[in-house]
Amino acid sequence: METRGRVLACITAMAVGSLPALGMAAQCPPDDHKGGETCIPANSAVDQGLNRPPGTDDDVSRGYAPGDLWQAGGRVWRATSVTPGGAQWAAVSTSNAPADTFGAHAVFAGGPTRMVSSYSGPAVDIETTAGGQTVATTLIIRPDGTLDTETLHRVLAARDAGTFATVTRVYDQTGHGNHLVATPGHHVVHIGAVQVSGQETLSWGENNGPGGFVLPQTLRVPANSFFFGTTGTYASSNSGYSAFPVPLMLGQKGQEFKVFMGSYTLDGFVHVADMRSPDQRTDLIISNDPAAFGISATPNGYRLENGNNHAMLGGALPASSFSGGYIGYNADGGSWFEQGRNTGQWTGIVIADQDATAEQEQDFEAAAAVAGDHMPQLRDTVVAIGDSRTEGYGLSDGTNWPYVMQRYARYKSYNFAVSGATTKQMLDMVPAAEALAGHPGRKVAVVFGGFNDHLHHIGTGETVHNLGHITSRLKKAGYHVAFIDEANTQGAPRKALTNAVEDGKITADTELDLFSSGEPLADVLDQTKWLADTTHPNQAGHDIIARNVWENIADFFKK
Repeated sequence: METRGRVLACITAMAVGSLPALGMAAQCPPDDHKGGETCIPANSAVDQGLNRPPGTDDDVSRGYAPGDLWQAGGRVWRATSVTPGGAQWAAVSTSNAPADTFGAHAVFAGGPTRMVSSYSGPAVDIETTAGGQTVATTLIIRPDGTLDTETLHRVLAARDAGTFATVTRVYDQTGHGNHLVATPGHHVVHIGAVQVSGQETLSWGENNGPGGFVLPQTLRVPANSFFFGTTGTYASSNSGYSAFPVPLMLGQKGQEFKVFMGSYTLDGFVHVADMRSPDQRTDLIISNDPAAFGISATPNGYRLENGNNHAMLGGALPASSFSGGYIGYNADGGSWFEQGRNTGQWTGIVIADQDATAEQEQDFEAAAAVAGDHMPQLRDTVVAIGDSRTEGYGLSDGTNWPYVMQRYARYKSYNFAVSGATTKQMLDMVPAAEALAGHPGRKVAVVFGGFNDHLHHIGTGETVHNLGHITSRLKKAGYHVAFIDEANTQGAPRKALTNAVEDGKITADTELDLFSSGEPLADVLDQTKWLADTTHPNQAGHDIIARNVWENIADFFKK
């Protein structure tokens, strides 16, 4: 039985025209990914959307700006004019691989994909467990530029049930020898669990635990002139296990740089830390759909990019240097914050000892878009606001329901949910959603929360007030709001929230009851869909939520 949502308001939107999709080199299989690795996003055969060359109507009225990139069919264009009805897009000649644009200044480039066009050789070392014994395997980048997935599949097939392939080393493809080694005692990064556009990833997640990789001391960059970039995805824009994720830390405690998401307020924005201040918020929000992310340190501050979104954080940077550091692990975060899990599913990592020029930033984004089927031209957006049941408590490798929902279509995805969040803390996620509302395209916000208020002895009146404030602000910002009713977990304010929607105190356009009698998730004691705590859906449960939410919001994107 599939959930049918109650449509509470009628909203119209202008449809976006499409042309037949072009052939792509790397994509997910068009089979709903049953029985294999998680793979996102949707295959172009399932959803053609903007997977086409840009036209004259792809102009300022559709939110495009000069300099924006557009990728389809392995080709890239850049907007040179966005005059209404007369937009012009020039073909962009890209590097063969994302790190090529930095030349000798690329001091590390690696991952399960070719990041340097001339490279063939070892990509990653992995460990699996078979018959209770540890098996070490090296996966290579073959001369044709592809990963040796046959060997990967062989060792995955031989592993013990319930175990993963853990990455212990990522080889430096630049020739500098700056290989990454798994954080001692924290070997948590998997391969063979998640694919992005049909490519294997280095995947972190809530259930993986805290950990990542150590940058060698031989890797040195000027504090006021470096570049860090990733290709692939992030499963969250905000939190990993109730604490902020730290994709990069350069240097050592007291003399370091960090880039992280959400900060202690878990606000959903990208933050940086350096010798000037331990917490500086930028205006960038990382999306969870396939996209390149990059940050450049310059003498005058930081430049950040994520697809076609850019931000700057000004202020003079000191002329010192950083040696070593960590990838994906907040080594000196203290007893709580070091537990934050990175949320990446990365196909590659690049570090350069010189800040990127505007041309290099574009080249990095364009090459990554071709290699990974990124579509920076996407405009439709789905935002999720909630608690651990949306962040993905108990799941490995970031496969929460907003992330796997991308199997069904191509759109911009942002998951702001935080494990343990009360409705008051969910309010702190709304400003990021409001900031995204300024971007063009049709927008849906999905809100799911309230149970943690019960755990913190917050009255249902305050819970209803907070959720009503969240949904009204989202609607005012231009979102089509879908509200998920509470589950049947003991103590959840299910009836109070359902009545509040009926009475208009919680203003939603679509109400989704995934937990009523006869629905697949009605029985919280069913451990084929729920964890033993009767509070959190397991992977099968997240897959069900993703399918049902998409079925109830898909028509909005067709209007």
